[in-house]
Amino acid sequence: MKKQLLIAAVAATMTSVAMADISITGGMKVNYKDTDHNGSLTNAISHETDLQVTGKTGGTTVYMELNNDSADGLAANDATSGAGNFDVEDVWMKTEIAGATVKAGTWNGSDSLVSADSDRATGKFEVSTTVSGVTMIVDGSADANKNITLKGDVAGVAVSYKMDDNDADEYKLSTTMNGVTVAYHNVDDGATANTGKSSIMVTGSYNGVDLTYAQADTDTGAKITGDSFFGDMAAVERGATDGMANGDDVSGFGVKTSIAGNTVQAKYITIDATAAANDSDIVKLIATRTLASGVTVEATYTDEDSTTAANDKEVLDIELAVKF
Repeated sequence: MKKQLLIAAVAATMTSVAMADISITGGMKVNYKDTDHNGSLTNAISHETDLQVTGKTGGTTVYMELNNDSADGLAANDATSGAGNFDVEDVWMKTEIAGATVKAGTWNGSDSLVSADSDRATGKFEVSTTVSGVTMIVDGSADANKNITLKGDVAGVAVSYKMDDNDADEYKLSTTMNGVTVAYHNVDDGATANTGKSSIMVTGSYNGVDLTYAQADTDTGAKITGDSFFGDMAAVERGATDGMANGDDVSGFGVKTSIAGNTVQAKYITIDATAAANDSDIVKLIATRTLASGVTVEATYTDEDSTTAANDKEVLDIELAVKF
């Protein structure tokens, strides 16, 4: 009996050591969406689940992200993800070599007002180092453009400048003055003419109310695809083809505050389209509350009023979400 207790104690100790540098986080959300598209009513229930597995040893980190959503389905002949299996998304390793941080694997970029997450690609790499307060990042993949980014702080202004081998330059400027943050983002044409984009966002708080103004403009050959403050611009109603068109501009104003334990937001967004028939005004009302169970309930009402009546749309989206 004593031997069995000793073996169990040793086994438990070994297990805790083996698992000490591995963490698993994730979350799931379920959405009920009711849509009134110019008198045509539809409703749907969808889900999305994410798991993030992080392993560390010394100065090296390995990260893997798994995802399952309604689009994966449960059909046995689903060649992409099998019978409802998790798809492997981001997979990368990051380590330190000779004073530089090296990252390699598969991942997507960050979202902005003008562009959605960059496409995932295999064989990506990123090497970064900081010298005298300036961070230099070299990134790309074996078959794609190589980018060089310089980031730093100049007199209280965060500055980022990126150049790639497709002759496109991108720079970002942001600063905070008296509690007001101003962020500017510009993407030059590069090798393809008339594909420039730019955006500006101003945020601040007054008497417990968060205020935001955002604007994104494009040249005639560029399209806004971002999914940040404005929401999913690929889903706005445009008739036969949803989403923004080349040359369309968008601007909006938002307020956010807390009322009786709820987070309440309101956004007013205007799309100034190259074709006047596609101009739209969008009103969004969002209420969020965290329940004692740890689940967050969020109700979003969106009213899109287009110059073309056939494109009018009203959507009520109720979401249950949990993170762990």
